[in-house]
Amino acid sequence: MYHNYIFDLDGTIINSSKEVLLCFEKAFEKANYKIDKSRLTPNVIGPPLNEIIKLIAPDIQETDVNIVVEYFRELYDFEENDISEFYQGIPEVLTILKNRNKKLFIATYKPEKPTMRIIKQFKLDKFDDIYTIDKFGKHITKTEMINDIIEKYSLNKSETMMIGDAPSDVICAKEAGVLAVGALWGYGENKEPLIKNSDIVINSANEILEIKERLANV
Repeated sequence: MYHNYIFDLDGTIINSSKEVLLCFEKAFEKANYKIDKSRLTPNVIGPPLNEIIKLIAPDIQETDVNIVVEYFRELYDFEENDISEFYQGIPEVLTILKNRNKKLFIATYKPEKPTMRIIKQFKLDKFDDIYTIDKFGKHITKTEMINDIIEKYSLNKSETMMIGDAPSDVICAKEAGVLAVGALWGYGENKEPLIKNSDIVINSANEILEIKERLANV
């Protein structure tokens, strides 16, 4: 039986690509830096901000990167009209899990400010705890997040899973000794690294409720 569910946020619960790309476009405009807007695609989302900026603007200087990061944070961290969307079935699945008295957590590489803004705006109030990259005042890995969640809440690893759309999510899950569940609906076109590193992959949110049965039949 699985009683503990740790979710990634971007690409797993929320599709924030439209909002993120819009804020990047505005940030480059505020920095008076011209870009090829055809590079503003969901495929650049995932890495840290400075790396995304270099994917959008390969020839950008480091000083300009820092300026764009600053403008992006001003726009994104305090956005009151976020156009992000839930992935299909996520709200319903979270409600079902909570009604079954499961423990729910978020482990995200987003900083605390935009994460808590999203939690409030999208009424994500079903989680027992939220772990951000800067939760302890310094950057932490998802392996560290998962380990801390397990220790703080005295969770049984064999009853715990991590659900994420990035290869790093499932790799960190395995490092922490919990079930690594790859969400195929998230970011990125090449799903092979995610599939390769996952214990099990799912195509829709509803399949989260069927994982126990699927594993029993393996």
